[in-house]
Amino acid sequence: MFDFNGKEDQLKLEIFPKKLKALRTERNFLVEQIALFAGVSTTSIRNYEAGTTYPNVERLLRLANFFDVPLDYFFKE
Repeated sequence: MFDFNGKEDQLKLEIFPKKLKALRTERNFLVEQIALFAGVSTTSIRNYEAGTTYPNVERLLRLANFFDVPLDYFFKE
């Protein structure tokens, strides 16, 4: 789990769910496909997209690799 403290860090966390969902929908992937690759349940992916939970670092790296984006893509506007 991430350990963000400040307001700026909180804003970065708010970007992640939007970026993840946008990548998935733009590239026409199903939640089930992302979950299978990341090694998590479909519920986890839905929670990531809703911003109720966040992936650990290992899963975050898997997601970045899956979408072929740099890791910081998920946290920058």
